[in-house]
Formats: sequence, structure tokens, C-alpha cells
Amino acid sequence: MKTKIVIRRGGQEPITYSERFVLTFIMMALMRNPSKINLKLLRVTDPTDFVIKECLGLKTTGVAAMAGCTTTDVMVHNAANTLQTYETGSLLKPQLYTSNQVLGQKKTAVDLYNKVISFMKGACNDASVSVGDISAGIALANTCGGRLTKKSASKQPDFGVTASGIGWVQIHAKKVVKGMEGHIFKAAVVSDKGVIPADSSCIFCFSLEGTIQIIGLTSKTVIAINHSSILPVGHGSKTPAITPVLIKKATLMAASKKKHPVFNITIPDPYAWDGWIYVVVQ
Repeated sequence: MKTKIVIRRGGQEPITYSERFVLTFIMMALMRNPSKINLKLLRVTDPTDFVIKECLGLKTTGVAAMAGCTTTDVMVHNAANTLQTYETGSLLKPQLYTSNQVLGQKKTAVDLYNKVISFMKGACNDASVSVGDISAGIALANTCGGRLTKKSASKQPDFGVTASGIGWVQIHAKKVVKGMEGHIFKAAVVSDKGVIPADSSCIFCFSLEGTIQIIGLTSKTVIAINHSSILPVGHGSKTPAITPVLIKKATLMAASKKKHPVFNITIPDPYAWDGWIYVVVQ
């Protein structure tokens, strides 16, 4: 089950010079040009039922990034529904529509669909560049019903956005050792990208799942999110075989013979955080 949390607005403390230097370095690395996203276009030679399915799968209404597209999903849906009527009528005896009429309507539907996809491709790449992570563009494509090419449809990010919609985002963090560790996400509303929130303004989510959804957000809100995973050093008489390579992004915790986790609260922040990522809410 995915965990859902609601973010509440909180104040931020000013960052120090050293924190600003580290933040600048991190943001420069994040803002390097991410890989480009490519979306598949339809062809008139594609099967008619496939064309209808893809056209009806577009969902761009209400998506802020698609507001500038002059071809709406309603126009594409209407063309697809008309194509379905023509296709069905052409199979009747006597025919209600000729094969030429079906082909003409199919061309209309394909043309409208491809116009939306062409605009969507630009919007997805803009989204990727804005956060320095291709996962933001992939999330937008998935939200709008665009089909990614195999090159862009890569595996989930180690830590990043995998889906989003109006007022919500979905964040995924890769498991270090499948089924063994817990996850801590901390998130806060911030004034702009690059602002590091104080822990006092963060919502902390402790979960066994590597994916959470943050809901109840306002459009254009900037969310700062960080993550840490926790691995058990031992559990009862069993000690998992964990190599240093696998735990490079995880914090170890001790487990007593009674199978309770043990923490050292004298350490201010014992967790190995992955680093802040910033998301602008649709």
C-alpha cells in the first residue's frame, strides 16, 4: 500500500554560507541537461483499433503544462469516436461508410493526436530541464497518456518523481536490499527551488514502502523532499549479508535480541540522506 501524506506550510531558517556553497554545487549537478524524452507518434498504417485506443487515452485537460496546446484532448476523443462509428458502419451489410471514409477519418484522428504529442514532447522536456531530472518529464507524459519510446522509458529513478497530477506528486526511492529496509521521507513547502527547509517545518513519513504520494497541494507550490533508507545490522540471531556497495545510501540501525530496532539518540542526525529534490506542483 502506498503511503499518502499531506504537507502543511511552515517557516524556513536562513542557510549558512557553507550550506549555500554545498547547495550550489548540488544544484549545478542536478541542472545538467537530462536525457531527452521522445514520445511515439501514430501512423495512418497503424491498426484502426489501436489508433482509437491511443486517441481516447490522451488526458491533457486540466494539466497546466499542456494549457498552451491548441489541440485539446476533447478534439482528439471526438475524432476517435467518429472513427469508431465509421469503422463499425463499414463492416455492416450494406455498408454505412466506405473504406475511403474510414481512411479519411483515421487520417484526421492521427493528425490531431500527433499535434498533441508534439506539444507534449516539448512540455515533457521542459519539465525535465526545470528540475534537472528526466523523471519529471516521464511523469508528465504518463499523466497525459503519452507513449514513451523504449529509450526514454527507462527504469525508475533511484530517488525522484515517478508520477504527478493536479495537486499531488508521487515519489519513488530505490530499495537497497529488497524487503529488508525501511524508508524515511521528509518534505516541506518552500519558497523556491534550492531552499533547504528546517526539520521543524518538515513532515516526516516513516514507511516500509519505497513509494509515497504527497497530496493536498496547491498549484505552483514548490516542494522540497529528502529520503533516507534504514537497514538492520542484525535481527535476532540472523545477520544479513550486506556489502558496502549495497549500503552506500542507507543508514544502519542495530536490532536487539528481542527484535526491536535500537537507535542512538545522542547523534543529531544519524541518517544518510539522499539529498534534496525540488518539485513544482501542477
